[in-house]
Amino acid sequence: MPGRALRRLRVFVDVCLAMMIALAMVFAGVTPTYAADDATGKVSVSLESGTSATINGTDDYTAVVTITNGTNSMLASGEVKVLTNPKYSFNSSSLMQSWADGSTSDARLRRLNTTLATATVDSIEAGGSRTVTLTAHAKPSSDSSSSDSNGSDSVLDQFTSWGAKPLNITYASQNSDGDNVTANIHSFVTRTQDGLNVDSTPQLGLTMALPLAGSDWQVSTNDVQNLLTHDQSASATSDGNGSDASGNGNDSADAAAKSATVTSLTAKQRRNQSALASALRRHTAVQTVADSSYLTTFSGTPQIAALMQPRGFDLAFQSQTADSLPWKDAGLTDDLWKASTATDLYHSVTGDEKTTPATVAWQSTASWTTTALTAAKSQGYSAVVAETDYDTDSPTAVHTSKMVVPTNAGDMTVLTTQRDLSALAQDSATSTDAKAQAEGTTAGRMARFVAQSAFYQMERPYEDRTLLVSFGTNASATTVESLMTQLESCSWLKLASLDDLMQAQPSISGDDAAERASEVPSMAEAANTDADSNPSDSDNANATAATAERLSGQVSTLRDAYAEITRFADNVLAKDSTGDSGNGTDGTAKLSDSAARWVTSLRSAYADLALKAFSSSKTNDQRLVKAAGRIANGLFSGVSVAKPDSINIVSQSASMPVTIANSHPYAVRVRLMAGTDSEQIVSSSGEELTIPANSEVQSTLTIRVLSSGTATVTIQLQDANGQPISDTAEAKITSVLQINDWSGYAILALAVLLGLLGLWRQFHRVKDPDE
Repeated sequence: MPGRALRRLRVFVDVCLAMMIALAMVFAGVTPTYAADDATGKVSVSLESGTSATINGTDDYTAVVTITNGTNSMLASGEVKVLTNPKYSFNSSSLMQSWADGSTSDARLRRLNTTLATATVDSIEAGGSRTVTLTAHAKPSSDSSSSDSNGSDSVLDQFTSWGAKPLNITYASQNSDGDNVTANIHSFVTRTQDGLNVDSTPQLGLTMALPLAGSDWQVSTNDVQNLLTHDQSASATSDGNGSDASGNGNDSADAAAKSATVTSLTAKQRRNQSALASALRRHTAVQTVADSSYLTTFSGTPQIAALMQPRGFDLAFQSQTADSLPWKDAGLTDDLWKASTATDLYHSVTGDEKTTPATVAWQSTASWTTTALTAAKSQGYSAVVAETDYDTDSPTAVHTSKMVVPTNAGDMTVLTTQRDLSALAQDSATSTDAKAQAEGTTAGRMARFVAQSAFYQMERPYEDRTLLVSFGTNASATTVESLMTQLESCSWLKLASLDDLMQAQPSISGDDAAERASEVPSMAEAANTDADSNPSDSDNANATAATAERLSGQVSTLRDAYAEITRFADNVLAKDSTGDSGNGTDGTAKLSDSAARWVTSLRSAYADLALKAFSSSKTNDQRLVKAAGRIANGLFSGVSVAKPDSINIVSQSASMPVTIANSHPYAVRVRLMAGTDSEQIVSSSGEELTIPANSEVQSTLTIRVLSSGTATVTIQLQDANGQPISDTAEAKITSVLQINDWSGYAILALAVLLGLLGLWRQFHRVKDPDE
């Protein structure tokens, strides 16, 4: 009992102390401070364009900050501060990442005491925002309104060591209820080596690579229709007067047929492409790895460092599924994406036969497994770019983005993109948490990129290293322009060429590299990963499984489309007889040269769609696969039979006119098949017809009637093998059999005779006695 009483006494004392503290806070006028969140939204801080990523000792530091009031309460006039510690240096990438994510394990980062710049923010209405500019002057300013508050010395003079420095941008105000409201974000600024006594060390090499390929193609219905109804290559066989240009004309026509396409860029994409081309002319250090077919969309061919696989085709996925999916049946064979094909296409596009750029296969969706590396090597590629699975970074340092992997086809160079820098260059934050901080805007990402590159140089200052950074296939001209402008002024960086990286010493090779490659999972293996213990891994496995299923389904759909195109070319298009073969046998019928070229253009347009349909964009892929199906369906719907009129028959036979149309630029040969649903009314069937190009032909069906009644005749066109070509057309037949020939009269006479005989018998028969 005494113990229980003692516990009760302690609880009573604790409650009394808590009440006394609360009362003291009230009488002292202490107002609680609220975070940026409330019931309807939050107050957020973001960095905008114009924010300085570096401090160089001579120029002012500027921060352009936007405060957004997402709450339902007006914010009073407040203050923005940029806080830092000029003496602080990050000692690990993980520490930089935690700071970017909005947290830190380093006690020195929890309180930054140096105010770099301040500014007053006027009141902000609910749902509104304000943008302010904060400036720290490099030299003392005579303007009394300067935001510097360090007397005659500039705060920038305190940055005496080079490297990445932490920034904490804070905002403080009060809402309409008088509650304190604060918000902040973490960012970086980098003190450059300018004006500092820094040892001379090797610059960190950065190869800024831009994959120049389309990833969001549009397909016009008119372009598909023109392909089906016009021979686009025919005009190439004629000179300006419309006459045949003989050999040169045929060569031009063949080239036009092989380059046929129904894909194009949107107006928005063309504007970005034009701006991107201008940025590439200004920043020649950008290493473009181009799809030769994509170069045809430029008004002028940009300078390139290497060629990638045609249409950016997913070579890795194809090699992983070569034995399990019907690639050949879909018309997709190795010769469409070999390195030599990319080179030939480049020569055709540019007309420059003397220049042969290096060929580098760029990763699409699937990873570069050992099987995929072997396939790429055997198909003539000198290197591959891996954006996943080959990250060679150790916990303490980054290494040159190159490894050499031995394969059965020979050693293959694997160029690995640096994960964090590439994410930032592609307008993505390094993590979800970092996106909620400064990396949610381009200015914040640029500041992080510069700071991270400085850290990478400092972590191993005496080692020559070159890192590969990818802008991604959806790079914007604005990002390329702003980032390259920033990097070109960074003295610790050397903007290296792709060839420099190819010639650099690999960070790993031999058995170690082979082991690394063997650990890269195929798409099927990644989809089957047992991730029960990690929900994130399970989500990734499910997403990979869905992608693998989608891509596999695309191959099957494309196979069906290609089979229909082949059937139309082989069994529907009219062929010319080659005459006597010279050995006493009949020659074999074949397509005319012009018709064969048109078929080539159909297959080329199909292959263009099919190869482009294996990108990293699900929407793009589905659009292009659907367009390939439209080509196949359009070939058969272009040969049609018109619905005939219903007819009434008053005799034993009649003719039903039928109209067959061909909207294609070359003649087709079909069988006119017909049948009825009655055994008493039948139709002729099986007539073979040739319908000239862009024409209509009328034929007739002979309808024979055995008795009066009604029937429905079903008409359909078939190919040479009896497979349907068109939809069915139906017409109603009504028969009222009339006597209008000698056989009818004979039947009538017999009926009269039998009637008279019956009457005679009725009057002349002998009656039965009992009757």
